[in-house]
Amino acid sequence: MKKPDVLYLLFKEKNPAPWIIALLFILAHLVSAVMMLFTFPVINEQIGTQAFDLQTFGYSSDLAFQILSKLDASTIQLYLFPQLFLLDVIYPFLLATALSALLRRLYGLNKGKSTWFLSLISLLPFLAMACDYTENLLIAYMITHIESISEGVIATASLFTILKSFFTTISWVLVLVLGLQWIISKLWNTKAMTKPAR
Repeated sequence: MKKPDVLYLLFKEKNPAPWIIALLFILAHLVSAVMMLFTFPVINEQIGTQAFDLQTFGYSSDLAFQILSKLDASTIQLYLFPQLFLLDVIYPFLLATALSALLRRLYGLNKGKSTWFLSLISLLPFLAMACDYTENLLIAYMITHIESISEGVIATASLFTILKSFFTTISWVLVLVLGLQWIISKLWNTKAMTKPAR
C-alpha cells in the first residue's frame, strides 16, 4: 500500500498527523517571533505607534496619514522587505495551513459527519490568509505612494486588516470550541467506563 505524502496528510486527510500540525505551528511562530523581535520594533519606533498590520481593529485616515508622514526611506525599505514580501508571506501560509489541519483533526476526533461544515472550517484560515496578502499589497502601495494616497485606499486596507483579524479569531474560537468538545467527550467516556456496574 502506498504511503500518503505530506500534501495528502495536510489537505486531504480528515485527521492530519499531530506531528505535522505541531511542526507547522512551530514554524509559524518562529517566523512570527522574527517579526515581533526584529522588524516590527524598528517600524513601530519610527512611526510612534503600531504598524498597519498590527492595528487589529483597523485605522482611520488621520492615523494612516500620521503613520505615513513619519516613515523614512530606510523604514519603508524594511517594511517592504523583509516584512511584507518575505516574513508576512511565509507566516500567513504556515498559520493558515496549521489552523486548517488542526480544525480538521479536531472535527474528525469529534466524529463530525457534515462534509460542508468540515469544508467551511477548513477554508476559514485561508480566508484570513487571503485577506492578509491583500492587506500587504495595499500597505505596500500606501507606503510607496505617500504623496498621492487616497482615503479610499486607506479605508480598503483598513477593511482587509479587520477581515484578517476576524477570520483568524473565528478560526481560533472554533479550535477552542472543538477542543473543549473533544476533552469533555473524553472525560465523559472515561467516567462512563470506570463507573462500577450494579
